[in-house]
Amino acid sequence: MQTNNARDLICISLAFFFAFLGAGACQPFVIGFLTAEKGLTLAQASLVLAMVYFTFAVFRFFIGVIIDAVGLHLAKILGVAAYAVFPFILCQAGSFPVFLAASVIWGIGAPMLWTSSLVQILNTSAPTRYATHTGVLRGTVMLAVFAGAYLLAFVYACRGYEALFGLAAALCLGGIVAMVCSPNRRFKRRKPHLRMFFQVMRSHEAKTVTVFLVCSGLAYGIVLNGFKSHIETHCGKDWLKIILPVFFLAGILSNFLGGWVCDRVGRWKTFGWGFAIGATGMFLAWGSTSAPVLMVAMLLIGIEFAIVPLSAFAWIGDNTPPPDRGSVIGYIFSFRDLGVALAIQLRSTITEVATAALVFAIASAVCAGAALVAGRAAPRRKRQSLRQGSCPTKGSD
Repeated sequence: MQTNNARDLICISLAFFFAFLGAGACQPFVIGFLTAEKGLTLAQASLVLAMVYFTFAVFRFFIGVIIDAVGLHLAKILGVAAYAVFPFILCQAGSFPVFLAASVIWGIGAPMLWTSSLVQILNTSAPTRYATHTGVLRGTVMLAVFAGAYLLAFVYACRGYEALFGLAAALCLGGIVAMVCSPNRRFKRRKPHLRMFFQVMRSHEAKTVTVFLVCSGLAYGIVLNGFKSHIETHCGKDWLKIILPVFFLAGILSNFLGGWVCDRVGRWKTFGWGFAIGATGMFLAWGSTSAPVLMVAMLLIGIEFAIVPLSAFAWIGDNTPPPDRGSVIGYIFSFRDLGVALAIQLRSTITEVATAALVFAIASAVCAGAALVAGRAAPRRKRQSLRQGSCPTKGSD
C-alpha cells in the first residue's frame, strides 16, 4: 500500500520526539534517582532499568500477536503512553515491586510503539523512500534524546530529581496527543504464527540481515557500556562532555542523510559502508588513547549505529508484504537486542582477563567481517517478492 504519507510521518515523528525528549532521555538519571531518593540499592536500581530492556527483547519477538489483538492505531497510542507511565510512577511510587512493574509496562509499550509506527511508515511510503522516511524517524529520536539530556540535566540542577521525572512524564503527553492525531490507517494483517518466523529464516538474505543486526547491536552495546569508561580512563572526565555528544550528532545527521543515500545506492552497499565505517571507528578506539582520535572513533561509530538499522528496516520494506511486516520486524530486530546483551557480557568477561581495549578490537573485527559479507552479498538473481508465497526474497537491491 502506498499513499501520501506526509501527515503520517509528521505526526509519528512528533510523537517520538516528545516521548524521547522526556522518557527516552531520562534513562541516565534513573539509577541515581532510585538510589538517592527512593532508598533502593544499586543492584535493585540497576535491575529496574535492565528490566525495561529484557521485557523489550521478549515482547518484540511476539509483537505481531499484540498488534493483531489491539490494532495498529491503538498499539501506537498505548506504546507512547507507556513512555509516560514509567517516569510518572517513578515520581509517585516508593516500592521496588512497583518500579519493576513500571519497567515491564515500558518494556511492553516500546516494541508496540516502534513496530506499529514503522509498519505504518513503510506501508504508506513509496519503495524508493523506505530508508529516507525511516531515517527521518530515527534521526528525530536521536535529536530528541540529545536535546532531552541537556534539558533534563538543567531541570535536575535547578529543581532536583522529582521535577526532572515530572517533566519527562509531562513531555510524553505531547507524544500521546501527536499520535492520536496521526492517521488511523487500516492495513490488512496476516495472523502471526511461529511458523512465519521459520519461513522468514529460510531465506539466506534474512539470516544475513539478522546477523548484521546482531553485529550492530554488539557495536552499540560496546559504546553504551564501554566507551564512557574508556574515555574517562585515558582522557579524563572533562573530555566526556566533548566526545560523547559527537556520537549523537553523527547519528542524527547520518539518519537524516543516510536514508536518502540508502534509497539511491541500495541496501547492501549501505550495509557494507556502514560496517566498514564502524570497523574503522572501533579500530581507532582500540589503537589509540588520544582524545582527538577517540572523537573521530565516536563519530564513525555513530554513523554505523545510524545507517545499519535503517538499512535493515528498508530491506524489510523491500522484501516483506504489508500484512507480514509487523511480525517480521519483531522477529529480526529481536536479534539486535541479543547483540546488545552479548556486548555487555563480552566486555565484562574479557576485561577480567585482558585489557578493555581488546573489546574494541573484537568489535572492529566483527564489523569488518560484516562489511566483507555485505560487499559480497549483492544479489545474483532477480528479486522474488515475498508476496509470492509469503517467504523472503532470494535477492534484493
